[in-house]
Amino acid sequence: MRLHRSRDPRRLLALDLETTGYDARHAEVLAIGTVPVVDGVIRIGAANQTLVRPVDRSAVEGIVAHHIRPSEVADAPPLADVLPGLVAAIEAVDALLVHHAHLDVAVLRRACAATGLSWPRPRVVDTVDLIGRVRRRERAIRSGRKLPHDLAGARAAFGLPPHLAHDALADAVATAELYLALRSRLAR
Repeated sequence: MRLHRSRDPRRLLALDLETTGYDARHAEVLAIGTVPVVDGVIRIGAANQTLVRPVDRSAVEGIVAHHIRPSEVADAPPLADVLPGLVAAIEAVDALLVHHAHLDVAVLRRACAATGLSWPRPRVVDTVDLIGRVRRRERAIRSGRKLPHDLAGARAAFGLPPHLAHDALADAVATAELYLALRSRLAR
């Protein structure tokens, strides 16, 4: 995974996955939310959310947290049907934007390998990494306030409103908004 550290990419795809757990080696995708960010503008009209039917129907620990009914994923397409379009969307942008890239990128890489697709190796912009950069910069200027790494806490620290957590599309939009706030703070 290549984390983006230099100039700002023009076209990003903010992505969030809702999964059956937090172990990237075993978690299955339940929902995918994406929203493009182009030239610093979140393109809400081009946002997309897709439910995904897990292979292991008994692996539903994440469903309650994500407010997804088992009947919704039972009728959803399998990841193998959804993944080619997602990979194409990732290939069409300058960078993939995620909050906590470790989990989502690992799950997607494993899914690509399992379905025979090539992982596109996108540049990855991780808002958790950017929070760390802001923390280090501000600690050098003044000690005191710590920025949280969780999405809701980080948003609150930057004055962003609460969002519907554990919803793939809402989290993707929330990540895009946090990215813009972090980018603004780092530009100062």
